[in-house]
Amino acid sequence: MPAPLRQTFYVSRSIATPTQVEDILARARAQNATRQVTGALLFTGGHFAQVLEGPAPALADTMSAIAADGRHEALKILLDEALPTRRFGAWSMAYAEAPGADDLIAELIATGDVPAERAERLLGLMFKP
Repeated sequence: MPAPLRQTFYVSRSIATPTQVEDILARARAQNATRQVTGALLFTGGHFAQVLEGPAPALADTMSAIAADGRHEALKILLDEALPTRRFGAWSMAYAEAPGADDLIAELIATGDVPAERAERLLGLMFKP
């Protein structure tokens, strides 16, 4: 029986250069394909928002590597939940830039707990599979 699917949606403050963001994408796409992890990365210039989905053990390994990555800081998980079916199954790692979302993500990082309903709405607005 396959491992249950999980979804994690997080935001963080970027300290990466544009070249490093390209490297993040290249490595993520290769590793995610191997791990059966799919998702999307949004870069605002100053922040990241990322949604990942996959088998629970693979997603845990991926999130451990992301948390240890020095190219960002102030990582905040907005959603981490079971997922009945993949939303982003066609993308090992989709990518979009959204400079206008910088203030929103900074606010999310500074806010205490973000209600799951708000995080789900944001997920739907930021990432359209």
